[in-house]
Order: sequence, then structure tokens, then C-alpha cells
Amino acid sequence: MKELGKNKEHAGNSSDYSESSKGNQRLLFISHANPEDNAAASWFATQLTLMGYKVWCDLKNTHGGESDFWLKVQQTIENDTAKFIFILSDISRDFAKKKGIYKEVQAADNLRRENFIIPLRIEPLNGSVPIIIGPDLYINSENWAEGLRQLHERLVEDDVPRVHEPDYEKIASWWPALGVEKAIVRKKPQEMVSNIFALQELPENLYLLKVNADGNPITGHEHLSRVMPSHPAHYAHGHYALSFACADNYRELPHGFEIIDDTVLQTTEFIKGGHEAVGVIPQIARNIVTFLVASALEKFLENKGLHKKTVRWSRRKTWYPVNGLLSKNKHSITEPGRRRVPIQLTGTVRFRKQYIWHFGVQPIIDLYTLCGVILSPRVVLTLPYKSHRGERPVPVDEKKALKKLNWWNKEWRQKLTAFSAWLSKGQETIRLPAGSQNIVLSGQPEIFIGKKSYLEENDDVILKEVLGWTNEKHS
Repeated sequence: MKELGKNKEHAGNSSDYSESSKGNQRLLFISHANPEDNAAASWFATQLTLMGYKVWCDLKNTHGGESDFWLKVQQTIENDTAKFIFILSDISRDFAKKKGIYKEVQAADNLRRENFIIPLRIEPLNGSVPIIIGPDLYINSENWAEGLRQLHERLVEDDVPRVHEPDYEKIASWWPALGVEKAIVRKKPQEMVSNIFALQELPENLYLLKVNADGNPITGHEHLSRVMPSHPAHYAHGHYALSFACADNYRELPHGFEIIDDTVLQTTEFIKGGHEAVGVIPQIARNIVTFLVASALEKFLENKGLHKKTVRWSRRKTWYPVNGLLSKNKHSITEPGRRRVPIQLTGTVRFRKQYIWHFGVQPIIDLYTLCGVILSPRVVLTLPYKSHRGERPVPVDEKKALKKLNWWNKEWRQKLTAFSAWLSKGQETIRLPAGSQNIVLSGQPEIFIGKKSYLEENDDVILKEVLGWTNEKHS
């Protein structure tokens, strides 16, 4: 960055230096490379301020030419600062280029206070860390939200005091809110595509089935699962198997077992009031129906030829097409006012080595508030394989390769729209078989109308317009 004043990589508001008296150390001093790490510094400063902490963070270099500037910085660190937070990045670690940061760190280190300097690493480093930055209190936070969580735990553990009311004026000075609104907000309505697919119709009937063996009832999930097929789905409760499928839909029971329709309930009434006779309260009834809908949806996705990746530490699954399932790994859609365009749903990405990426969805059934299915968009990475040879994909976790895809809202929306259009075969609805009945799901995501519209640009473009940046590389 061009010099605006002598040694002025950092500066602060003059009010910051007089707000606390000596010994009243309540301040979180954020030291960072300006302007390269402004985004990280402003994000952490804003979050900490909203949490009630008193924060010093300069983003504008407004006091770099003041003759007593560095004396004020030193006094603030010595007298007012409870914790010195150092935003550690490839830029800030280079003290030879960022002499202002070195002065701040040196002032903090000279105090010899225990657990005073907290390095907060925000990205991978391509070189060594200055020896003055001790390794004991590192927070490795490429994921900023995780870094904030660890930082907050440290502040609570060390009893750093908080104020009662966040300083909103200071937050406004960090974020050029009016500039951002001018850059990306437009006062005209806009269609907003969600990832909610409405449940248009549930099966009319829910069956309470009884399974017998030589006249003796079979009860409980473990025993029923040995006798009844996994599809159509059933839910074991007490002496019954609850299902959208009637007894006639189960024709594959082992010899000697019989199944009968004991009670037929209306599904909507069951959701609202449960069934007292068998001890099902409304909340449990809704959970049972949710399970049956989820089971029918999973069977439908499986029949479409999709593979699944089970999410670690949970039962949720991400369903995705294998390489070659779709023609040319694409599906075409038509957006308003545009011609039909092919959207790629499987492809390759390289980070050190080549991977195959698959667009997929993670279904969540919501019968409580949305009365629909949420298809959360996901990406699954696999090692290269040849599906035409019968090879199966092997999912891998490689976050850095995922970052190489660099998709923004528009790409995610287009892929979800194309994926759902492929599932529905271009029809308005998706019918999920449930025995002799059907669950009817909307074939396209719900669309909401917003009063304002937003430009779809990436962060760099927006920041350049808001802050007046040029294409000149900052140094």
C-alpha cells in the first residue's frame, strides 16, 4: 500500500486511548495487517463487540501521521489492554514488511504478562512464525467461527470483563454499511429461490398393523425388522407396526407369519392428535410420520441411482449422482428470460491431485413449521473411479480441494434447481411411493418475493466498489 504517513500501518481512534484509566484493563487490542487482513480483523472485532467486549481495531489508518501516535498505541497496550489479539496471516508474520505490527507486538511482549498475547491464525502459512509470537496460545482458526468460539472460551476462562451494551457506533465505523448497501442493494422486488420443497399431499391413511407367528404377536423393532421387509417402511411401536402401507402391500413375509390391518387412521388426524389407545401423543405422532416420509424419500433417491454418504456423527445422508449417471453429467434448466442452459452436477477438481466432485443434497423433513422437505445442497468429493467398469466412488474429506470450486449463490441455486428438475423429470411434482399410496412433493423449490434485490458479485468485487479499491496490488 502507498505510504500515507510515516510508520502508519496501524492507527486507532483517539478516543480509544482515553476511555480507560490506568489499571482498568478491559480492552481487546486487535493487531493486524492493514489493509490485507481488514476483512478478518473487522469480522472478529464486530463479533467480539456484539458479545459485549470493548475492542480496539483500526481499519482506516486515520492517525498514522500524528507525532505522538506510537506513544498512544504503547500507552493503550500497557494501561488499557486485557488481551492482545494478533491476527496471524502470511502478510502479518512478515515483520520486515509490516514494521508497524512489529512495534505493537514488541510493546505487548515487553509487558511480560502471562497469557497476554493470543495469536489467531486465519489462514495457512507459507513460512515461519516470528519467534516473538509464542506457540503456547495458538488458535488455528482457518474457520473463523471456530476461531471465535475458541477465543471466547479463552476470554471467559481468563475473566476478561465485558461491558453491558455493545458499541454500535464503533461497529458502524468498521463496516461501511451505507457503502455496501449502495453497492449491492437495489430497491426492486426479487425472486428468492429457497431449498424448501413443499409436501403437497400425505397419504390419506396410516395403518396400525399386527404381525403374528402361529397366533403369537411379534412386537418390538428388533423382532419386527427380522420379519418385515425394509420397504415399505414401518415404525415399531408397542404391539404395532405403523405404516402408510396396508397389510396387502407386504407379500414377502417368511412362511408361518401373517400380517393384518388392525386399525386404519387418518394421517392428518393422527398428526394433530396422536392416538391415545396405543399411547401415541401428538409429538410422537409427528415424529413417526416424519420417519415414514424420510424412509419413502430415501427409497426414491436410491431407486434414482443416487449414492449416499453418511454424515459423520449423525444419521443424515448426502445423496449424489455418480459419474456418468446423468447424460454428460449435466441437466438443463430454463431460467426466466433466458435460454435453456446445461448445469453440470458432476465434474473434476484438482488440488495437488485430481478429485471428482458430485453435487448432492441432504434431506431434512420438517412437519413442524415448513411442512416440507429441505434439500440442503452439499458437495461430495471422491477419488477418481470408472463407473462403467463397476467401480464405486470412495468419498474423501479434502476441504482445500472444495475451496477450489469457488461456487457462489448463483452456482449453488442453479445446481439445486437442475438437480430437482432431474429428480422430478421436469414435472411439477415428485411422487414418493408408500405402499399403494403416494407422498406428493413439489418438483421445484419454493420461491419467495423479496422487497429488495441484491447484486450477485463475489466479495472482492463488492469490496472494491465499496472501499474504492483499485486493481493495484497492495504492498
